[in-house]
Amino acid sequence: MHPGGPWIIEIHNDNINTYGGVTLVLTDVLGYTTETAYRVAGDIDRRGKVDLAPGPWAEAEKLVAALQVRGLRARLRHA
Repeated sequence: MHPGGPWIIEIHNDNINTYGGVTLVLTDVLGYTTETAYRVAGDIDRRGKVDLAPGPWAEAEKLVAALQVRGLRARLRHA
């Protein structure tokens, strides 16, 4: 059983994925525009990670799995 309440997806920087690769994943998985995805990729690079807006556990788990399968370092955190 997973605790209720919102969950946050953290996407972490790594030394493998390029801006372009991260941008493609964010547009594919999260539906971001290219401009938004590129900005978020820059935020990940500068800050070391970004937190996505909180959401329900089941949805957040599916999204983090989709990001991980595509090679991004992502994890869930209870808000």
